[in-house]
Amino acid sequence: MLIRLMFPYVLLLLIVVAYFYLRHRQLGPVLLKVNRILFSRYNTDSFLLILLIGLGSYFLSRLDPYEANAAVDALVVGPYTYLFFYAALILTVIGREVEKPALREKGISTPRGFWKWDEVSSYRWSKNTVTLSINRGRKKRQEVWEVNAGDKKEIDALLKKMSPKRHRRFKSKT
Repeated sequence: MLIRLMFPYVLLLLIVVAYFYLRHRQLGPVLLKVNRILFSRYNTDSFLLILLIGLGSYFLSRLDPYEANAAVDALVVGPYTYLFFYAALILTVIGREVEKPALREKGISTPRGFWKWDEVSSYRWSKNTVTLSINRGRKKRQEVWEVNAGDKKEIDALLKKMSPKRHRRFKSKT
């Protein structure tokens, strides 16, 4: 019974550990954590994901105990057993979504994924907002971070150093 109760927690823990291991193996150690502004318009998808998983967890946690009334006596902490799992799940998602992006030795890691430096085709600044253009195969996407003004020079220097050099066309004067 205890093994059945612990299985979802162990599975969630294995997924998190495998994610950290894979990210570190592919991208190497962190060179710089980007102090992005968390509450900005560029992070609305993260907050929407947290809200959707939170609502889903709430409704699932309310649904499960009522369907398992016959088995409530067998659960360790009664009907709240399911509630603890959904709370652990939502805390894991929140932790992942609020994680700071990191410029690493072999690439970039963000809450939305991780990419190697050769997949970063370009970047540009607009005031304190950096936009990274990322190409992975045929998929193209952009990562946008609003950063603190004091960190802009350090981030820009590291991006210049690590991003692959692209051939540029120069306009000839005629």
